[in-house]
Parts: sequence; C-alpha cells; structure tokens
Amino acid sequence: MKKILPIYLSLIFVLTGCSSLSSLKFWGSDEEEIEKPSELYEIESTTSIEIKWKKKAGDYLSDGRIIPSIEGEVLYHGASDGSITSFSSIDGKEIWSNNLNHSISGSIESGFRNLFYGTLDGQVVSLNQKDGSLNWISKVTSEVLAPPVTDGRIVAVQSADGSITGFNFRTGEQEWIHQVSVPNLSLRGTSIPFISEGFIFTGFSTGNVAMLYPDSGAVRLELPVSVNEGTSELDRITDIDGRGVVANNFLVSATYQGHIMSIDLRSGRQAWKEEVSTTKDLVESRSRIVVIEDTDNVKAFGLSTGAILWEQSGLKLRQLSSPVESRGRVAMGDFEGYLHILDSKDGKFIGRKKISNKPIKELSSSGNDIIALDSSGRLFFLSLR
Repeated sequence: MKKILPIYLSLIFVLTGCSSLSSLKFWGSDEEEIEKPSELYEIESTTSIEIKWKKKAGDYLSDGRIIPSIEGEVLYHGASDGSITSFSSIDGKEIWSNNLNHSISGSIESGFRNLFYGTLDGQVVSLNQKDGSLNWISKVTSEVLAPPVTDGRIVAVQSADGSITGFNFRTGEQEWIHQVSVPNLSLRGTSIPFISEGFIFTGFSTGNVAMLYPDSGAVRLELPVSVNEGTSELDRITDIDGRGVVANNFLVSATYQGHIMSIDLRSGRQAWKEEVSTTKDLVESRSRIVVIEDTDNVKAFGLSTGAILWEQSGLKLRQLSSPVESRGRVAMGDFEGYLHILDSKDGKFIGRKKISNKPIKELSSSGNDIIALDSSGRLFFLSLR
C-alpha cells in the first residue's frame, strides 16, 4: 500500500521502526542548533498594500489545496467545511452561498459559467456559477487534493492515487482516465493540473511531468524532472506537488529534493535543469521563473537559459505560501500573517504588510488584486498600488 507523508515531515508517526529514520534530523535534536526563521528588517516600500475588505469564509483544514478564484467582479471560495460562497470583489458582500456537506479539499476552479471542486472522499462537483445550484456530482478513484481544471469541454481532476480523470463538462460522465504507477512512499499532496496551449499539463509523485490531450487523456509528452535515486525510500521521494509553468514554448516544473527542469515544447527535449527542492507552485514574471525552495529561499531562473538571476534569502524558514504574480511583482504570505512583495526583476523587497495574526496559507491574483486565505479561513481582498 502506498504511504503518504505530510510535507513537513511528520514522518516519525508513519515510519516508526523504519531503518531510514536514523538518517533524519528532527527539530530539537542535540545534533545541531535549531535554525530560526529570518527576522524581518525594515524595507523601502514602493508598493502599497490596501486591504479592501476581509471576511470569515468557512473553516480551513490542511488537507489539500483550497484556493480562492476570482472572475471579473466576483470571488468564489470553497471552504473545507463544505460551504461554497460567491462574493462581490468590490465590497465583499455575499452574492450566494451553498453547502452540500462535502469535505472540500480541492477548490475552486471557475470558468465557462460553472464552478468545480473536489472532496476528501473522491467526489468531483460542478455548480452553476450564477446561483450555486448543483449541476452534477461524479466520482474519482481517490481523494482530491488539488483544484480541478477545465477547458469548457473536459473537466480534468487529479487524485491522490496518481490518476488524472477527464469528465464531460456538461454531464459529468467519465470520458477517460490516465493512471501512473506511484512509488511506495510520497508526500501528501498532488500537482495542480493546468491547461495551456490546448493541452493539460501536470506532474506526478514519480517525478515525471506530462502533457495530455484533453479529449482523450492520451500522452503527448512525458519526461522525468527527477529520477528516484537514493539508498532509502525517503531519499527517493521526488514528488511534483506544485503547479508548473508554460511560457514562450517552455514547460517548467520542479520536484521535491530533486530538480527544476525546462522542456522546449517545440522539440520535446530538455532545455535546462538545475538542482532544487520545492513543493510549491512556480510563477513566471518578466521571463523569470520564481521558485520558493523548501528552506523558503526564493530564486529566479532565466526562462530560456536556466541561469540564476537572483536569490532572496530574507524569508528563510518563514513557512511561505506558494507565490503569485501581479504585473511584474511576486507576492507570498508567511507564518506570521505578513504579505511580502518582491520585484521580479531583481528579487528586492518592494512591499510588505501584516494582514493577519494567522499564517497565510494560499494566495491568488488578478491584475493588481491579491486574494489571501489564512489558516482560520479568513479571506483578505488586497489591492497593490
């Protein structure tokens, strides 16, 4: 049976008695001094962060990825307690709310006048975007830990057992399933599939990244970003748990304790590859691929060359959220409720604001607007100027 590990290595509970435990160093051991999170220093802020509104929007649980979605002047949010709510992005007023008593763990995809989310018991749900009424419910082979994705014809859903399933957009009937062999041990999480250039892109716990035809699920391209090497199962964990990037005919993806790799989609061959360990989403800004490493060191690689263009070490061990891009700026939240803004050109701090007393877990962006979700389930609608 496949073993699934939380990202922050609560491995001791899963692997008690395993010989590989001896190679791990846990916080608080006598072998090394505990490294503390970076202290924040005063910055010269050139970007202001305005909180337009904030609102409690259901509960937040650590299982899966619950990411707010904004479309036009409407914000959609699916909370882990089962509530789906539509808000005005202008003033935060509720437009409609629905609760089907699901344990939501992968939300929320909005598009083509519909909403989609996944649950811990393997359900995929489609709602009408206008009023939240139910369109259909379908089933996948395992729990859903990432938002679905759609092109208006197919709804693609990745589940924790490594499979990705395509459903008919209108009826919810299963059209295809793509399954992969998964390693015995992996992190708890899945890659977030996305659609670009008419294809579905996603990564797997094998360390492979794939490009699929939406209509059939057939593989157009599949390559290893990292190879499962090492003397123990722990050493061989090379999951892809973050969303990749497609830009200027390059596909870029990164793995845990492995590599970041760029594939030239015109030739299907590796363009460049560098050592990296991350479980977070990648973002592209100004032809730079920004990655947050497991230590919360932030790096930018040249999209076409893979050259390291800058590093920002001022946020190390601050338990950063996945980053989002906002018109040449990169935003990320931390464990103390701060929102940090970096200039994607050189990695320098250009803005910072404490928006919550709780950790910031997820961000999404639209133009100059940032939506943040903290660990208490509170939403913050922010404007960058």
